[in-house]
Amino acid sequence: MADLSERTPESPGSLEKGAGGDAWKRFSRSLSGGSAGGALSTGNRVEVYFEGDDAFDAMRAAIRDARRFVHLEMYIFKADEVGWSFAEVLMERAEAGVAVRVIYDALGSIKANRKIFADMRARGVSVVAYRPLMSWRPRAGWLGRNHRKTLVVDGKTAFTGGMNLANAYSAKASGGRGWRDTAVRVDGPAARDCDEHFRQTWNTVTREHLLPPEPWEKPGHPAGCPCVVIGSYGLKQRRAIRRLYSVQLGLALDEVQMTVPYFAPPRRLRRALYLARARGLPVRVLVSRDTDVPMADWVREGLYPDLLLRDIEVHEYNAGVMHAKTMVVDGHVAVVGSANFDYVSVALNLELAIVVFDEEIARRLTEQYEKDLEGATRLSADWALSRPWWRRWMARVGAFVIRKL
Repeated sequence: MADLSERTPESPGSLEKGAGGDAWKRFSRSLSGGSAGGALSTGNRVEVYFEGDDAFDAMRAAIRDARRFVHLEMYIFKADEVGWSFAEVLMERAEAGVAVRVIYDALGSIKANRKIFADMRARGVSVVAYRPLMSWRPRAGWLGRNHRKTLVVDGKTAFTGGMNLANAYSAKASGGRGWRDTAVRVDGPAARDCDEHFRQTWNTVTREHLLPPEPWEKPGHPAGCPCVVIGSYGLKQRRAIRRLYSVQLGLALDEVQMTVPYFAPPRRLRRALYLARARGLPVRVLVSRDTDVPMADWVREGLYPDLLLRDIEVHEYNAGVMHAKTMVVDGHVAVVGSANFDYVSVALNLELAIVVFDEEIARRLTEQYEKDLEGATRLSADWALSRPWWRRWMARVGAFVIRKL
Protein backbone atom coordinates (compact mmCIF):
# COMPACT_ATOMS: atom_id res chain seq x y z
CA MET A 1 0.00 0.00 0.00
CA ALA A 2 1.33 3.39 -0.90
CA ASP A 3 2.26 5.79 1.88
CA LEU A 4 -0.53 8.36 2.13
CA SER A 5 0.92 10.29 5.07
CA GLU A 6 1.77 13.30 2.94
CA ARG A 7 -1.27 13.19 0.67
CA THR A 8 -2.97 16.55 0.34
CA PRO A 9 -6.49 17.62 -0.58
CA GLU A 10 -5.17 18.58 -4.01
CA SER A 11 -4.47 14.88 -4.70
CA PRO A 12 -7.21 12.95 -2.89
CA GLY A 13 -6.29 9.54 -4.23
CA SER A 14 -8.70 6.62 -4.36
CA LEU A 15 -10.70 5.65 -1.31
CA GLU A 16 -13.07 2.76 -1.86
CA LYS A 17 -16.71 3.47 -1.11
CA GLY A 18 -18.23 1.81 1.91
CA ALA A 19 -16.76 0.81 5.23
CA GLY A 20 -15.69 -2.64 4.11
CA GLY A 21 -12.43 -3.81 2.61
CA ASP A 22 -9.40 -1.60 3.11
CA ALA A 23 -11.26 1.72 3.00
CA TRP A 24 -10.85 2.51 6.69
CA LYS A 25 -7.22 1.38 6.64
CA ARG A 26 -6.33 3.75 3.83
CA PHE A 27 -8.20 6.63 5.43
CA SER A 28 -6.70 6.01 8.87
CA ARG A 29 -3.19 5.61 7.50
CA SER A 30 -3.31 9.07 5.99
CA LEU A 31 -4.44 10.41 9.37
CA SER A 32 -1.95 8.52 11.51
CA GLY A 33 1.14 9.02 9.37
CA GLY A 34 3.73 11.74 9.89
CA SER A 35 4.91 13.69 12.93
CA ALA A 36 1.48 15.20 13.48
CA GLY A 37 -0.38 11.93 13.19
CA GLY A 38 -2.59 10.01 15.56
CA ALA A 39 -2.83 6.59 17.14
CA LEU A 40 -4.82 3.88 15.35
CA SER A 41 -6.52 1.02 17.19
CA THR A 42 -9.18 -1.56 16.45
CA GLY A 43 -11.81 -3.36 18.52
CA ASN A 44 -13.32 -0.26 20.16
CA ARG A 45 -16.89 0.12 21.35
CA VAL A 46 -18.24 3.62 20.77
CA GLU A 47 -21.29 5.49 22.04
CA VAL A 48 -22.35 9.05 21.23
CA TYR A 49 -24.34 11.48 23.36
CA PHE A 50 -26.33 14.43 22.10
CA GLU A 51 -27.64 15.60 25.49
CA GLY A 52 -25.36 16.90 28.20
CA ASP A 53 -27.28 15.20 31.02
CA ASP A 54 -26.93 11.78 29.36
CA ALA A 55 -23.20 12.28 28.87
CA PHE A 56 -22.68 13.58 32.41
CA ASP A 57 -24.55 10.63 33.94
CA ALA A 58 -22.36 8.19 32.01
CA MET A 59 -19.19 10.07 32.94
CA ARG A 60 -19.98 10.16 36.65
CA ALA A 61 -20.88 6.45 36.60
CA ALA A 62 -17.55 5.66 34.94
CA ILE A 63 -15.69 7.67 37.59
CA ARG A 64 -17.47 5.79 40.39
CA ASP A 65 -16.32 2.52 38.81
CA ALA A 66 -12.66 3.63 38.64
CA ARG A 67 -10.20 1.28 40.31
CA ARG A 68 -6.78 2.63 39.33
CA PHE A 69 -6.91 6.22 38.08
CA VAL A 70 -9.11 9.01 36.79
CA HIS A 71 -7.67 11.63 34.44
CA LEU A 72 -9.74 14.71 33.62
CA GLU A 73 -8.68 17.47 31.23
CA MET A 74 -11.25 20.26 31.01
CA TYR A 75 -11.30 23.70 29.42
CA ILE A 76 -14.18 25.01 31.55
CA PHE A 77 -14.72 23.53 35.02
CA LYS A 78 -17.32 25.70 36.72
CA ALA A 79 -18.26 25.74 40.40
CA ASP A 80 -21.95 25.34 39.61
CA GLU A 81 -24.35 22.43 40.00
CA VAL A 82 -22.73 20.34 37.26
CA GLY A 83 -19.19 21.21 38.32
CA TRP A 84 -19.78 20.34 41.97
CA SER A 85 -21.48 17.07 41.02
CA PHE A 86 -18.25 16.03 39.32
CA ALA A 87 -16.07 17.38 42.12
CA GLU A 88 -17.93 15.20 44.60
CA VAL A 89 -17.45 11.93 42.70
CA LEU A 90 -13.81 12.79 42.00
CA MET A 91 -13.19 13.43 45.69
CA GLU A 92 -14.96 10.20 46.67
CA ARG A 93 -12.72 8.14 44.39
CA ALA A 94 -9.58 9.94 45.61
CA GLU A 95 -10.50 9.16 49.22
CA ALA A 96 -11.02 5.53 48.17
CA GLY A 97 -7.38 5.36 47.07
CA VAL A 98 -7.81 5.95 43.34
CA ALA A 99 -5.28 8.31 41.74
CA VAL A 100 -7.35 11.27 40.54
CA ARG A 101 -5.71 13.99 38.46
CA VAL A 102 -7.41 17.08 37.05
CA ILE A 103 -6.11 19.69 34.60
CA TYR A 104 -8.28 22.76 34.12
CA ASP A 105 -7.54 25.65 31.80
CA ALA A 106 -6.80 28.85 33.71
CA LEU A 107 -8.51 31.09 31.16
CA GLY A 108 -11.44 28.85 30.33
CA SER A 109 -12.21 28.37 34.03
CA ILE A 110 -11.40 31.94 35.06
CA LYS A 111 -14.93 32.55 36.38
CA ALA A 112 -14.98 29.43 38.55
CA ASN A 113 -14.94 29.87 42.31
CA ARG A 114 -11.51 28.62 43.38
CA LYS A 115 -13.09 26.89 46.37
CA ILE A 116 -14.03 23.96 44.15
CA PHE A 117 -10.37 23.30 43.32
CA ALA A 118 -9.22 23.92 46.90
CA ASP A 119 -11.76 21.42 48.24
CA MET A 120 -10.70 18.80 45.71
CA ARG A 121 -7.04 19.24 46.67
CA ALA A 122 -7.91 19.00 50.36
CA ARG A 123 -9.59 15.65 49.77
CA GLY A 124 -6.80 14.07 47.76
CA VAL A 125 -7.40 15.11 44.15
CA SER A 126 -4.32 16.35 42.29
CA VAL A 127 -5.47 19.56 40.57
CA VAL A 128 -3.36 21.82 38.35
CA ALA A 129 -4.13 24.84 36.19
CA TYR A 130 -2.97 24.87 32.58
CA ARG A 131 -1.08 28.06 31.71
CA PRO A 132 -1.84 30.37 34.65
CA LEU A 133 -2.55 33.94 33.61
CA MET A 134 -0.25 35.58 36.17
CA SER A 135 3.06 36.31 34.49
CA TRP A 136 5.12 35.37 37.57
CA ARG A 137 3.73 31.82 37.65
CA PRO A 138 5.71 29.04 35.93
CA ARG A 139 4.57 28.30 32.35
CA ALA A 140 2.12 31.21 32.40
CA GLY A 141 0.62 32.79 29.30
CA TRP A 142 -2.55 33.85 27.53
CA LEU A 143 -2.32 32.23 24.10
CA GLY A 144 -2.39 28.52 23.42
CA ARG A 145 -5.12 27.24 25.74
CA ASN A 146 -5.99 23.69 26.75
CA HIS A 147 -9.32 23.43 24.95
CA ARG A 148 -9.82 19.69 25.51
CA LYS A 149 -12.78 18.13 27.32
CA THR A 150 -11.50 14.63 28.03
CA LEU A 151 -12.08 12.08 30.78
CA VAL A 152 -10.13 8.82 30.98
CA VAL A 153 -10.87 6.08 33.51
CA ASP A 154 -8.35 3.31 34.13
CA GLY A 155 -7.06 3.63 30.56
CA LYS A 156 -10.04 1.56 29.43
CA THR A 157 -12.83 4.12 29.04
CA ALA A 158 -12.60 7.64 27.65
CA PHE A 159 -15.01 10.49 26.92
CA THR A 160 -14.34 13.50 24.75
CA GLY A 161 -16.22 16.04 22.65
CA GLY A 162 -17.41 19.59 23.07
CA MET A 163 -19.04 19.44 26.52
CA ASN A 164 -17.45 21.40 29.34
CA LEU A 165 -18.41 20.85 32.98
CA ALA A 166 -20.97 23.64 33.40
CA ASN A 167 -24.71 24.12 33.79
CA ALA A 168 -24.95 25.51 30.25
CA TYR A 169 -24.57 21.97 28.89
CA SER A 170 -27.30 20.48 31.10
CA ALA A 171 -30.98 20.88 30.27
CA LYS A 172 -31.86 20.04 33.89
CA ALA A 173 -29.48 22.55 35.45
CA SER A 174 -30.23 25.31 32.94
CA GLY A 175 -34.00 25.07 33.03
CA GLY A 176 -34.28 23.45 29.62
CA ARG A 177 -31.95 25.91 27.91
CA GLY A 178 -28.95 23.60 27.61
CA TRP A 179 -26.59 24.05 24.69
CA ARG A 180 -26.72 21.48 21.87
CA ASP A 181 -23.50 19.54 22.01
CA THR A 182 -22.06 16.12 21.24
CA ALA A 183 -19.75 13.84 23.20
CA VAL A 184 -18.39 10.38 22.52
CA ARG A 185 -17.47 7.47 24.78
CA VAL A 186 -14.96 4.86 23.71
CA ASP A 187 -14.24 1.59 25.51
CA GLY A 188 -11.17 -0.17 24.22
CA PRO A 189 -7.58 0.54 23.15
CA ALA A 190 -8.44 4.05 21.93
CA ALA A 191 -9.09 5.07 25.55
CA ARG A 192 -5.44 4.39 26.32
CA ASP A 193 -4.47 6.57 23.36
CA CYS A 194 -6.56 9.39 24.83
CA ASP A 195 -4.79 8.89 28.14
CA GLU A 196 -1.42 9.27 26.46
CA HIS A 197 -2.35 12.81 25.49
CA PHE A 198 -3.36 13.59 29.07
CA ARG A 199 -0.08 12.22 30.37
CA GLN A 200 1.97 14.32 27.99
CA THR A 201 0.14 17.44 29.14
CA TRP A 202 0.48 16.47 32.81
CA ASN A 203 4.21 15.90 32.38
CA THR A 204 4.57 19.32 30.76
CA VAL A 205 2.55 21.19 33.39
CA THR A 206 3.82 19.48 36.55
CA ARG A 207 7.23 18.15 35.48
CA GLU A 208 6.06 14.90 37.05
CA HIS A 209 6.65 12.03 34.67
CA LEU A 210 3.70 9.64 34.64
CA LEU A 211 4.47 6.19 33.38
CA PRO A 212 1.97 4.89 30.82
CA PRO A 213 -0.54 2.27 32.01
CA GLU A 214 0.01 -1.34 31.20
CA PRO A 215 -0.72 -2.30 27.59
CA TRP A 216 -4.32 -3.09 26.81
CA GLU A 217 -4.70 -6.60 28.16
CA LYS A 218 -7.54 -7.61 25.84
CA PRO A 219 -7.51 -7.85 22.04
CA GLY A 220 -10.44 -5.46 21.88
CA HIS A 221 -14.11 -6.10 21.33
CA PRO A 222 -14.76 -8.49 18.43
CA ALA A 223 -17.67 -6.36 17.25
CA GLY A 224 -15.81 -3.13 17.87
CA CYS A 225 -14.63 -0.60 15.32
CA PRO A 226 -11.36 1.09 14.33
CA CYS A 227 -10.58 4.52 15.75
CA VAL A 228 -7.85 7.12 15.34
CA VAL A 229 -7.16 9.48 18.24
CA ILE A 230 -5.83 12.86 17.13
CA GLY A 231 -4.30 15.30 19.61
CA SER A 232 -2.60 18.62 19.02
CA TYR A 233 -0.03 20.37 21.17
CA GLY A 234 -0.24 23.99 20.10
CA LEU A 235 2.94 25.24 18.48
CA LYS A 236 4.73 21.95 19.09
CA GLN A 237 2.38 19.86 16.98
CA ARG A 238 -0.01 22.31 15.41
CA ARG A 239 -0.46 20.33 12.20
CA ALA A 240 -2.49 17.55 13.84
CA ILE A 241 -5.93 19.15 13.81
CA ARG A 242 -5.37 20.87 10.48
CA ARG A 243 -4.34 17.51 9.06
CA LEU A 244 -7.44 15.90 10.51
CA TYR A 245 -9.71 18.23 8.56
CA SER A 246 -7.64 18.37 5.38
CA VAL A 247 -7.42 14.58 5.11
CA GLN A 248 -11.16 14.22 5.62
CA LEU A 249 -11.93 16.82 2.96
CA GLY A 250 -9.27 15.57 0.59
CA LEU A 251 -10.27 11.89 0.59
CA ALA A 252 -14.05 12.35 0.64
CA LEU A 253 -15.84 10.81 -2.34
CA ASP A 254 -19.56 11.22 -1.72
CA GLU A 255 -20.44 13.95 0.77
CA VAL A 256 -19.23 16.01 3.73
CA GLN A 257 -21.31 17.35 6.58
CA MET A 258 -19.90 19.47 9.38
CA THR A 259 -21.28 20.91 12.60
CA VAL A 260 -19.02 23.67 13.90
CA PRO A 261 -20.00 26.55 16.20
CA TYR A 262 -16.93 28.69 15.50
CA PHE A 263 -16.19 28.69 11.78
CA ALA A 264 -13.12 30.72 10.81
CA PRO A 265 -10.66 28.38 9.07
CA PRO A 266 -7.23 29.55 7.92
CA ARG A 267 -6.42 29.77 4.23
CA ARG A 268 -5.24 26.18 3.80
CA LEU A 269 -8.41 24.69 5.28
CA ARG A 270 -10.60 27.05 3.30
CA ARG A 271 -8.83 25.82 0.18
CA ALA A 272 -9.46 22.18 1.19
CA LEU A 273 -13.14 22.94 1.72
CA TYR A 274 -13.46 24.73 -1.62
CA LEU A 275 -11.63 21.95 -3.47
CA ALA A 276 -13.98 19.33 -2.02
CA ARG A 277 -16.92 21.28 -3.37
CA ALA A 278 -15.17 21.84 -6.71
CA ARG A 279 -14.91 18.04 -7.10
CA GLY A 280 -18.70 17.96 -7.05
CA LEU A 281 -19.16 16.80 -3.46
CA PRO A 282 -22.20 18.07 -1.56
CA VAL A 283 -20.73 20.04 1.37
CA ARG A 284 -23.07 21.02 4.20
CA VAL A 285 -22.05 23.16 7.16
CA LEU A 286 -24.18 23.76 10.26
CA VAL A 287 -23.15 26.72 12.42
CA SER A 288 -24.70 28.53 15.36
CA ARG A 289 -26.55 31.74 14.47
CA ASP A 290 -25.21 33.34 17.66
CA THR A 291 -22.50 31.95 19.92
CA ASP A 292 -21.03 33.10 23.22
CA VAL A 293 -18.20 34.79 21.28
CA PRO A 294 -19.70 37.60 19.13
CA MET A 295 -16.37 38.34 17.45
CA ALA A 296 -16.28 34.77 16.14
CA ASP A 297 -19.76 35.27 14.69
CA TRP A 298 -18.65 38.38 12.83
CA VAL A 299 -15.58 36.65 11.38
CA ARG A 300 -17.71 33.69 10.27
CA GLU A 301 -20.21 35.95 8.56
CA GLY A 302 -17.37 37.61 6.70
CA LEU A 303 -16.84 34.28 4.92
CA TYR A 304 -20.47 33.81 3.88
CA PRO A 305 -20.07 35.44 0.44
CA ASP A 306 -17.18 33.08 -0.43
CA LEU A 307 -19.15 30.02 0.73
CA LEU A 308 -22.28 30.98 -1.18
CA LEU A 309 -20.25 31.74 -4.29
CA ARG A 310 -19.01 28.14 -4.25
CA ASP A 311 -22.48 26.71 -3.56
CA ILE A 312 -21.52 25.38 -0.12
CA GLU A 313 -24.69 24.73 1.86
CA VAL A 314 -24.68 26.70 5.12
CA HIS A 315 -27.34 26.41 7.81
CA GLU A 316 -27.60 28.67 10.86
CA TYR A 317 -28.88 27.00 14.01
CA ASN A 318 -31.24 29.36 15.82
CA ALA A 319 -32.95 27.06 18.34
CA GLY A 320 -30.33 27.90 20.97
CA VAL A 321 -26.55 27.69 21.10
CA MET A 322 -24.94 25.01 18.92
CA HIS A 323 -21.61 23.92 20.41
CA ALA A 324 -21.00 20.49 18.82
CA LYS A 325 -17.84 19.83 16.80
CA THR A 326 -18.56 16.88 14.51
CA MET A 327 -17.96 15.74 10.96
CA VAL A 328 -19.26 12.88 8.83
CA VAL A 329 -17.67 11.84 5.54
CA ASP A 330 -19.16 9.44 2.98
CA GLY A 331 -21.55 7.93 5.51
CA HIS A 332 -18.97 5.83 7.38
CA VAL A 333 -16.25 8.11 8.77
CA ALA A 334 -17.24 10.16 11.83
CA VAL A 335 -15.33 12.72 13.91
CA VAL A 336 -16.21 13.96 17.39
CA GLY A 337 -13.87 16.21 19.34
CA SER A 338 -13.09 19.52 20.97
CA ALA A 339 -11.62 21.32 17.96
CA ASN A 340 -13.41 24.06 16.10
CA PHE A 341 -12.92 24.70 12.39
CA ASP A 342 -10.99 27.89 13.12
CA TYR A 343 -7.49 29.29 13.30
CA VAL A 344 -7.23 29.13 17.08
CA SER A 345 -8.01 25.40 17.24
CA VAL A 346 -5.76 24.38 14.36
CA ALA A 347 -2.78 26.59 15.24
CA LEU A 348 -2.69 27.35 18.96
CA ASN A 349 -4.81 25.24 21.30
CA LEU A 350 -4.46 21.76 22.75
CA GLU A 351 -7.29 19.77 21.20
CA LEU A 352 -8.43 16.15 20.98
CA ALA A 353 -10.65 14.32 18.51
CA ILE A 354 -11.63 10.72 17.83
CA VAL A 355 -12.15 9.52 14.28
CA VAL A 356 -14.52 6.55 14.21
CA PHE A 357 -14.78 4.23 11.20
CA ASP A 358 -18.26 2.83 11.69
CA GLU A 359 -21.43 3.19 9.63
CA GLU A 360 -23.72 3.01 12.67
CA ILE A 361 -21.97 5.88 14.49
CA ALA A 362 -21.92 7.91 11.28
CA ARG A 363 -25.63 7.18 10.82
CA ARG A 364 -26.45 8.40 14.32
CA LEU A 365 -24.53 11.61 13.77
CA THR A 366 -26.30 12.12 10.44
CA GLU A 367 -29.70 11.56 12.02
CA GLN A 368 -28.89 14.15 14.68
CA TYR A 369 -27.65 16.49 11.97
CA GLU A 370 -30.99 16.25 10.18
CA LYS A 371 -32.80 16.81 13.46
CA ASP A 372 -30.69 19.90 14.16
CA LEU A 373 -31.57 21.27 10.72
CA GLU A 374 -35.19 21.46 11.89
CA GLY A 375 -34.06 24.27 14.20
CA ALA A 376 -31.92 25.97 11.58
CA THR A 377 -32.32 28.25 8.58
CA ARG A 378 -30.46 27.75 5.33
CA LEU A 379 -28.35 30.72 4.35
CA SER A 380 -29.52 32.54 1.24
CA ALA A 381 -28.05 35.27 -0.91
CA ASP A 382 -29.94 37.96 0.98
CA TRP A 383 -28.69 36.84 4.42
CA ALA A 384 -27.19 40.28 5.16
CA LEU A 385 -30.65 41.90 5.14
CA SER A 386 -31.44 40.18 8.44
CA ARG A 387 -28.40 41.76 10.14
CA PRO A 388 -28.17 45.27 11.55
CA TRP A 389 -25.86 47.65 9.73
CA TRP A 390 -23.16 47.48 12.38
CA ARG A 391 -23.03 43.65 12.18
CA ARG A 392 -22.70 43.78 8.39
CA TRP A 393 -19.83 46.21 8.87
CA MET A 394 -18.18 43.91 11.42
CA ALA A 395 -18.56 41.02 8.95
CA ARG A 396 -16.57 42.98 6.38
CA VAL A 397 -13.87 43.59 8.98
CA GLY A 398 -13.95 39.88 9.84
CA ALA A 399 -13.56 38.94 6.18
CA PHE A 400 -10.49 41.14 5.90
CA VAL A 401 -8.93 39.52 8.98
CA ILE A 402 -9.66 35.89 8.15
CA ARG A 403 -8.39 36.19 4.56
CA LYS A 404 -5.01 37.18 5.93
CA LEU A 405 -4.67 33.93 7.90
